[in-house]
Amino acid sequence: MRKNKTVISLTFFLIIWELTARIINNPLYPPPSEVALALALPKLYWALGTNYLLTATRALTGFATGLVAGIGLGILSSVKQGQDYLQPIATIFFVVPSVAWIPLLIVWVGIKPFELPVIASFLCSFPPVLYGTINALRTLNSDEVEAALSLGAKPTLIFKKLIIPQIVLKIMPLIKSEAVMAWKTVFVTEMVALSSGLGYLAIIYSETLEVSKLLAVISVLALTTLGIIQVLDKLESRLTTKWFGGEDWLRYGSGM
Repeated sequence: MRKNKTVISLTFFLIIWELTARIINNPLYPPPSEVALALALPKLYWALGTNYLLTATRALTGFATGLVAGIGLGILSSVKQGQDYLQPIATIFFVVPSVAWIPLLIVWVGIKPFELPVIASFLCSFPPVLYGTINALRTLNSDEVEAALSLGAKPTLIFKKLIIPQIVLKIMPLIKSEAVMAWKTVFVTEMVALSSGLGYLAIIYSETLEVSKLLAVISVLALTTLGIIQVLDKLESRLTTKWFGGEDWLRYGSGM
């Protein structure tokens, strides 16, 4: 049902766009049909494909590293109330827009086609995930942990079966938003500093006023981020069902 609503809304949007573009009849505002034709051009298709792989590699590397580091450090900070000292620092980095670090990274890292966007993506993902993990630990259901302990569950089992699932599901909305932001951050980095990637293509096509090709690049970015959200939505649903779909506390007591 949700898929049908998505298809209907996107179809309605494309129809409105097509009609308004035909009425305005301005080459700087092409209809989606022209954008689709541009995507079919072999030269553009090849350029999008090669640069898409670069952007994807940069964004996913930085995001994955930031995700693992944020969750890992957030959990480690819970030892001896370390989160009380770490949270203020995490908050400062969390509230600073990730793109604000790009000029400084250009100075510190240089115009390196891999390191620069990956570090920018990392700084986009790591502080929010760390901040979210610390807050998730603060709001853990202690009654459930105590119940599991009273049933004889081992601490390692509680950590694996209860604490980790609760943390992941609590920060899942944040993970989804930061996965998208990682792509946006790399895209902007490529626009302002690099000579490869989707962001670089966007700048090239804007300078030559090839609006159909520019919109094709933006469409690819939009469809990618939409796909990321849908995949993570499904993952969240499956994890919720797996971890909290009628979980029997006797399993913890039996050591399963």
